[in-house]
This record gives sequence, structure tokens and C-alpha cells, in this order.
Amino acid sequence: MKSSYLILAALCFVIVSCSNDAEKFAGLWQSVKDPSKQITITHSGKTFSVDTRNIEPEVQGLTGAYNADKDGLEFAHESGDTILLTYDATANHIIGLGGEFEKATTTAVAEDLPAEETAEKTEEATPAENENVADNATNCGKGDMLVITGNNVRVRNEPDLTKQNILLQVHKNYEVVQLDSKTVDGQKWYKICYDGNIGWVSGQYAAKK
Repeated sequence: MKSSYLILAALCFVIVSCSNDAEKFAGLWQSVKDPSKQITITHSGKTFSVDTRNIEPEVQGLTGAYNADKDGLEFAHESGDTILLTYDATANHIIGLGGEFEKATTTAVAEDLPAEETAEKTEEATPAENENVADNATNCGKGDMLVITGNNVRVRNEPDLTKQNILLQVHKNYEVVQLDSKTVDGQKWYKICYDGNIGWVSGQYAAKK
């Protein structure tokens, strides 16, 4: 009986340890050489999601899992390649996507932004409720049709990868209505309407029909 309790306790310890190891990846990371290059990692249970900013090739909304043997997160890119982000426990850095990244601080992120945008970026990263209600109640109307070319492409409240402003996800090959477009930091964005919801998607993951 005692041995059974010991085995169960050891198993619980391993599960908790693996969970803690995986959770250390979550958050906003910036390149040690160029703070404008950023990785945002979020997780729900055992599933992790990654977005990048100012890193080529851009990664948006890829999902993956923790690999305990490699002490890293593995993401299957639609190109067929596997993206691996490993953890350097000595420096508390993440290695991958062609660089080395450290946990971002509020100060470091703010310094990288133009003065007029700093106040906006430090506000609570939630959509403006009144704006969303008005937008979502609007009929999609007429416009050019776009086809979603990526898997589980995120529709955001505004064209900004640094905020947790995700409204919904649209699957590959779905059709949406283009309402507007703009370029932000060299990246093309489309304002789209899908099923009564209005938001922004990266130009890398949508194409004109």
C-alpha cells in the first residue's frame, strides 16, 4: 500500500513539474539584440499559441505543445517545417526563430514605440466594448471578397500583434468581406467582416478571391 502511495506521489510531482516547465514560456519576449522583434506566447492547458512581431517569416496563431525531452515548445508551420523554441535555464532566455529572446518589460516595450503611441500601448489590452457592439451589429454589406489562406487565422480588434485583442478565429478557405486595408510597421492588414463580426487580419493570411 505504501509503495502505491509513493508511486502516485511521484507521478503527481512529475506532472506538476512538467506543467511548471511549460508555463515558463508564456508571456511576451523580445530579442536581446533588437527589442522591436517580439514573440508572444499564450497557453490554454497543454496547448500553446505563438505570435511574432517584426520577425521574418511572420508567425501568427500557430498552435503547439511542450516537448519535455527538448525542454521546448514545438509548432508545426503550414510550410511543413517545425518551429522549436527552447529554454536556456542559465540565462532565462528563449532560443529560436533565428535569435535569442528575453522576457520583455513594460519599459522596454514602451521605448520601442513612437511617443504618440506609448499611452495607447500601456492601456488595458481589452477591446473597447462600445466600439465592438457597434461594429458587430453592422451588416457586412458589400465589398471585395477575400479568402483566408492560413489555418485558424486570428481576427483582431485592431491591427496590432502586441495586444491580447483577439475577437475570433477564421478557418482556412473561408470567405470574408474586405472593408478596408492599411499598412502598419511595414505589414499589410485587412479590415474584414465575417458573420457580422468586424476586425483585422494580417495580409499574409488573406488573399483576394
